[in-house]
Amino acid sequence: MIPCRFLNAVLFTIDEDITLLVSSKGKATIQTKKVQECREQNLQHDKQKIRLINPANPWWYQLGLTTREGKITADLQHKFKQIYKYAEIVESLIKPMKFDGTVHIADMGAGKGYLTFALHELLTQRLNLDVDIKGVEIRPDLVLKINEIIKADNLKGLEFVESSIEAYHPEKLDVLIALHACNTATDDAIASGIKAGAELIVCAPCCHKQIRQEMERSGKVDVITRYGIFLERQAVMITDTIRALILEYFGYKTQVMEFIEMEHTPKNVLLVGRKTKAYVDKDGITRQIDDLKKKYGIERHYLETVLPLIG
Repeated sequence: MIPCRFLNAVLFTIDEDITLLVSSKGKATIQTKKVQECREQNLQHDKQKIRLINPANPWWYQLGLTTREGKITADLQHKFKQIYKYAEIVESLIKPMKFDGTVHIADMGAGKGYLTFALHELLTQRLNLDVDIKGVEIRPDLVLKINEIIKADNLKGLEFVESSIEAYHPEKLDVLIALHACNTATDDAIASGIKAGAELIVCAPCCHKQIRQEMERSGKVDVITRYGIFLERQAVMITDTIRALILEYFGYKTQVMEFIEMEHTPKNVLLVGRKTKAYVDKDGITRQIDDLKKKYGIERHYLETVLPLIG
């Protein structure tokens, strides 16, 4: 038990030790003593924060995200926050899953590779998984550049392949990632994941043009969609709702969540599908999709054309 009253205290500094002595009668005396040995000031926290993504790793500099010293460049602070949030979400999704051996992953429309490298770093260095990650990207110059970085850093289980999303058909796929694949490219990615039987599908859709254009052509407007900005937002919600329902039709438990705050990107919705063995009311799901399409004058969602079992 710690007593409620102290009779002395010592403050240790770099240059001297300061001692406060209090007698039994309450008289206080201060003594100072110069330090003989050399003391260094430690500005680090007592408990170091464990980062999911370490910006000091060389590939982040090679990708242009950091300086040579591993400091995030000022103009890409927002991008790093987005990458880090992505890593947090993916960790929470993959950590509880059980895999038999190598985890086969496709990142569709991988672009400059920020999120693909974050995924590789997270799974290999933090979760200690054996992975085979393919970054699928149609631009040959990016594929060449990224594969050179992968080779230079000797990153096992990571490779970029030159292909469009709709043309890429992996033999084995456990996890499909498609972040900001434009317009119907998101649907091509979802279809690829479903056809391959992926256990987990994670998409951050953008550019919902197909449904918006069908709504505009139909001329069906209501008190909300007669305003242009609300038409755009409604098209986004309808597009992603039908995507979620189609995932459910094919046996996925779906979840729609916020990816990152709107101040960092307007493309902040994340659509997640986890493969289950639960019973699926396919007729009920089909009716929900048909009701949505009828209400807003939509002839067909693009995802229905690449997954013809719907409708």
